[in-house]
Amino acid sequence: MGYWRQLVLSLGSLMAIVAVTAAFAYFLKRNGSGLPVYWAVPDFRLTADDGKPITLSDLKGKIWVAEFFFASCAGICLDMNRNMVRVQKAFADNPDVRIVSFTVDPQNDTPEILREYRKNFDAMDGKWVFVTGDKKAIYQLARHGFKVAAAEVKPQEEGGATDFIHSDRFILVDRKGRIRGYYNGTDKKQVDKLIADIRKLLRE
Repeated sequence: MGYWRQLVLSLGSLMAIVAVTAAFAYFLKRNGSGLPVYWAVPDFRLTADDGKPITLSDLKGKIWVAEFFFASCAGICLDMNRNMVRVQKAFADNPDVRIVSFTVDPQNDTPEILREYRKNFDAMDGKWVFVTGDKKAIYQLARHGFKVAAAEVKPQEEGGATDFIHSDRFILVDRKGRIRGYYNGTDKKQVDKLIADIRKLLRE
């Protein structure tokens, strides 16, 4: 009995492994790109560098890359945006790919400031947009929507004078508004992977 019991258990485990493997293969086939699917970006309403409102629905059907930066940053933000130029160049002729840069210093980064800042990187109209707005709304989006901030703060302090978020992440979002990947925006190899993953999503 012990032998047959062990055999049945072994066969059951094998079948379970086969089922999981088959399910994963089916997921990859359906998914097309093989990239993970995390969570959906929540809706937002902020202000673009042209002074017009920008919402999640404006990006519907687009593949886009998000980042959080601030214009007066003399450190990693410059490295990030120099690398973001590479992303822009790779998809300059593809209207299905967008770049969205959210400032974490909206008190200082007004639309006027962002319009000047974007000139440093030859940001293309209709391709790369810089976004400002209410600090609390931006910080809630960064912390709870994109999950780029490790430190938690009390709800009443979120977006307050002492709250500050800074991240080196580029975040890849698909046509359905779902996050599909995180990349170190200061690392050229990671940016190469981001570009490759965008091409995968375009085929998905």
